[in-house]
Order: sequence, then structure tokens, then C-alpha cells
Amino acid sequence: MRAEDRDWQIYHIIADKSEITVDEVCKLTGREESIAEESLERLNRYGLISRKEDKYAANSIQAFMITAEMKRAMKDSPIYMEDGVIKVKKEGGNK
Repeated sequence: MRAEDRDWQIYHIIADKSEITVDEVCKLTGREESIAEESLERLNRYGLISRKEDKYAANSIQAFMITAEMKRAMKDSPIYMEDGVIKVKKEGGNK
């Protein structure tokens, strides 16, 4: 199975649940933990899901759109969004 197909499979599972752990994703998909974590990382990076402690949840369409717009419009800005929280980069460009 291609990585993109696996990501969408996992995304739809997360969207059907309010919150899910990596272990639950592995049980529902039959995937190894490392494979599931790779998909979860990509989905999180794309802004489709968010992580809070050990649980993942699907982002609302509004949160996804805001995150995408901020990434596009504010590439060189000291402002960024992390886990749904707007933050300011510290001096020297480090988060």
C-alpha cells in the first residue's frame, strides 16, 4: 500500500473517532507502530490532525485552513502556529 493511501486510511479512522492513540491506530489498521507513526507525523505536518499528549484528533476545516494560510503567508514571519496555539519565534529564529 502506498504511503498516501495509508495516510488517508488512518485519517478517516481518526475522523470517525474523537481521539485515538497510536496503539489504537495499529490495532485498527494492522500496521506496525513505526509505519503508523510515520503516517501520523505526515498528517500532523499537513495540518489535518493534531496531537495532544498521546492522543491524535482530526482538525476542523477551519483550523486546517488557518494553519495552511499562516504557513503560506507568514513564511518569514516570527509568528507561527504549533498544536493550534499561535506563538512567536524567539530571538535568533529558534522556536
